[in-house]
Amino acid sequence: MYIALTISLLASNRTASLERCLDSIKPLLVKIPCELIIVLTNTDADVKKIAENYTPQLIPFKWCNDFSAARNIGLKSAQGEWFLYIDDDEWFDDVDEICQFFLSGEYRHYNSAHYIQRNYQNWEGTKYSDFSAFRMIKRISASHFRGEIHEELTPRIAPCKYFQTFVHHYGYVTDSANSPKAFRNIPMLLQSIERHPKQVKNYIQIAKEFGLEGNWKAAEKYCRIGLDICQKSKDSYSMGWLQAYLAYLTGKAPGKAQAIQEIINILNEESPSELVRLILYQQLIYLYFEAQESEQVVRYGWKFENLLDEMDSQAYLWKEQSYGEFCENYVKNPERLFGTRAACVASALELQEQKSAAYFLKRFPWDTEEILGRYYSDFEKWKTKYAAPYVQILFEILQDIMISFNISEVSCIYKYPDIQIPIYLLLQKSLDSLSKEINTDGLNLFIYCILHTDNAFLQQQLFKEGIRHQINVMPLAEKMDLDTWNICTAKAIKELSYDLNNQLHICEAELHEKYYLHSLCLKRHRLEQKLNKGFLRWPKLIETLEEYCLCTLDFYRGLYRKDLLCEERIGLLPCEIRFSMTALNALEKLKQEKMAEAVRLFGDGIHIYPDMTGIITEVFRQTARRMDNPMLHAGNEFFQLAEKIKETLKILMDANQTSQASEILAQLLPLMPEDLELIWTNQELIRRAKLCAYS
Repeated sequence: MYIALTISLLASNRTASLERCLDSIKPLLVKIPCELIIVLTNTDADVKKIAENYTPQLIPFKWCNDFSAARNIGLKSAQGEWFLYIDDDEWFDDVDEICQFFLSGEYRHYNSAHYIQRNYQNWEGTKYSDFSAFRMIKRISASHFRGEIHEELTPRIAPCKYFQTFVHHYGYVTDSANSPKAFRNIPMLLQSIERHPKQVKNYIQIAKEFGLEGNWKAAEKYCRIGLDICQKSKDSYSMGWLQAYLAYLTGKAPGKAQAIQEIINILNEESPSELVRLILYQQLIYLYFEAQESEQVVRYGWKFENLLDEMDSQAYLWKEQSYGEFCENYVKNPERLFGTRAACVASALELQEQKSAAYFLKRFPWDTEEILGRYYSDFEKWKTKYAAPYVQILFEILQDIMISFNISEVSCIYKYPDIQIPIYLLLQKSLDSLSKEINTDGLNLFIYCILHTDNAFLQQQLFKEGIRHQINVMPLAEKMDLDTWNICTAKAIKELSYDLNNQLHICEAELHEKYYLHSLCLKRHRLEQKLNKGFLRWPKLIETLEEYCLCTLDFYRGLYRKDLLCEERIGLLPCEIRFSMTALNALEKLKQEKMAEAVRLFGDGIHIYPDMTGIITEVFRQTARRMDNPMLHAGNEFFQLAEKIKETLKILMDANQTSQASEILAQLLPLMPEDLELIWTNQELIRRAKLCAYS
């Protein structure tokens, strides 16, 4: 049996997207002589079950951190004249162009082909970039994959066909300067410099003016001239400002190596003051951090902290060495100071230098949540990336704070309501306890955290962890107004895995009676997550979209007077409810098979609420597939006859009468292109034909 195309797919553990991926290639499997090979890179039973519905050609592969090795297994087993590979988190928008490529015979004139990978930057489907991906070749003996990651199919032989069809890919989902202004001071300063070429102050001022204008090259030019004058006149005071400002300016240029070397030269050759050295150390830490040179970040982090302690022990130095904005407040500006320490913590953790990481982290303002809260997102990144070592440091800090308050056990905090222990640390202690087993101390501490913080980031963390650990979050809803709850749950659910959608459903039920609107609000976000991340197929996609729209209407009915929800005032309503009204109308037209009206209304819906672009696009795709499906327009007699023919097919297959089975299948499959049983049978016939060819 001739096979025009082999489709090879790596299947990992993404059950939801795998089914959508396989569903999108059905037309290829039906319309052209095509085989499907699925390489299983894990042992997930659900993945295997889904894969078995589409093809008998399943190849188990023990994962070894080598994508090419896995790809080459599929390539080696391929029998198609052409070879196409796809990932299980991608799905085609439409494959008609590829079908026509083979059906028209155009494939005979090419040796390779590209299709487009549309990489989305958000789950709403509104932000994406297109990438032309080399994913198809006419197989030759030398064909193979190379590269352990971002594998490449080689050789790539011309001529190459560039398809406009694309796959959806959500795998990479979670200041512009002002126009230059002519400052009036610059012409005046230039005149003054012409008259007084050795007056350093003019160079300081003009460098600053050009810097404010964003003209970094001009600012650097006058900074260097000023430094040269200072060296000749031995004006160390003015030199300090110019050295610090030059370090700032060089950091603005592209590429960090030159800026780093500039600062090193100043430190080694020009003996800057303690204050200037602190500023230069800070700048070096940022530059090395951007350059991902962790050892240097930690090295200069220690230098900075030691010198900072020295300056604080000799407070007069701050005043003696300050010049303009370069002063104690500049160095200790919270954003700059703790940004420096954050870079040092991250670099020390990267180097597995736990002692250094603990030292820098302990120097955060653990008694000031207003400042500390700015770094909670960084803390969570470190917790995710470095896990146990980072959490151990947090517990050390918590222990130090407890000792300072003469508290022996965390549970004692209830006895000392005036003592302010950072909620972030208490939350980590609670989660550590809950990760081992659900216990009273862990639960009580978790509720304590809910009751004692108004920080938005922590509230989102508490909500997420409450869902993960199946803890009733009623106390969180009790202390939040509806707007705060809406923002909190929307952000948290976007970060939650789709696997927790059922837990969110349980949470809705718990809130329903006492906090009905909070429950509806949560349901809206849960259904939106289900629509975006659930990779739903028809009819579940349509059912869930309708449920989302009805829920949105119920939510806003609880907020607005009835007369505001009439058709005449729809333009005054929020975009979510206007979208829901429009989408419900479109869904009704869809049920009535009035496709033109449905498409127009869905188009209006996207314009009203662009966040639903990805969902409506998928509705369009699946609707178009159904319109072309002959089964949907057939009567009961057709299905009764089809079932009898399928029974005959089964008998022929059991008797290994593959030739007769092939003839029947060739007539029935185009009439029932969505029938997985027939697709499987077709793949089984291909497999048997290959076995016969080998024998």
